[in-house]
Amino acid sequence: MFLCCILKNLTSPAVFLDKNKYFEGKKPLIIPHRGGRNIVPENTLHALENTVRSNFTHFETDLRMSRDGIVFLHHDPTLDRTTHTKGYVSNIEWDDLKKINAGSKFYEKNGLDMKTSFISLRDALGTFEDLFFNLDLKQGGMAEKVYKIIKETKSEERTLVSSFSPIRLDKFYRISKGEILTSGSFRENFIARFLSVKERKFKVNALQAPFIWKGIKVHSKKLREFCNINNLYLHIWTVNTVSEFESCLNFGCDGIITDEPIKLREYIENLS
Repeated sequence: MFLCCILKNLTSPAVFLDKNKYFEGKKPLIIPHRGGRNIVPENTLHALENTVRSNFTHFETDLRMSRDGIVFLHHDPTLDRTTHTKGYVSNIEWDDLKKINAGSKFYEKNGLDMKTSFISLRDALGTFEDLFFNLDLKQGGMAEKVYKIIKETKSEERTLVSSFSPIRLDKFYRISKGEILTSGSFRENFIARFLSVKERKFKVNALQAPFIWKGIKVHSKKLREFCNINNLYLHIWTVNTVSEFESCLNFGCDGIITDEPIKLREYIENLS
């Protein structure tokens, strides 16, 4: 029964963009995780500005909605971990969220007297027009909004939509009809890691697999082989240490999602 549920809704033919600009560039792509959350306050305006200033091409982020339905960059269901404001983001109006110092706990931890703000998806795509965005759907009910924002900002060729949830991913795919690039959920990762390596005809364009998940080694040459057979790009997260970098480079991956993008870039540059 479990495998039947896992395999459901996987084999419809995908509609691929003629030019997958998102995946272009020197491999592996260095993708700052939430903007590089060890060096900047995650998923904030500051993180976006630093990504551009540091000459990175990609930005991985998470999406949630305010009480009045504004899709914005944020990971947790609450504000408690990253700010000095408490509460669920779904209970707070966007105008009130904009007044919060979105990086207050990061700045406090690092002894910095600074402020930054949350930013809506529309403003992020519209302002940072040269960045490529990995958009992780962190809650249900936003698929149609996200699709419309991507279309209205003409960001189809520079966005990759992902979700750990098969339900959210399938809904986005149905709404977008495969027009927007997507990466696999838990379901696709499970199949690629634990079932036989063969052509599966996934709808998605990439696998984004954890380096290690709850003590289980997920990254492997098997994943690389699976992606080769199925014409998928392979991105690994969250890779932060030199030994992890080396492992990813050894088995071959197309992108590395990291909290330490500058450290990773310097490490790769020193290899050449």
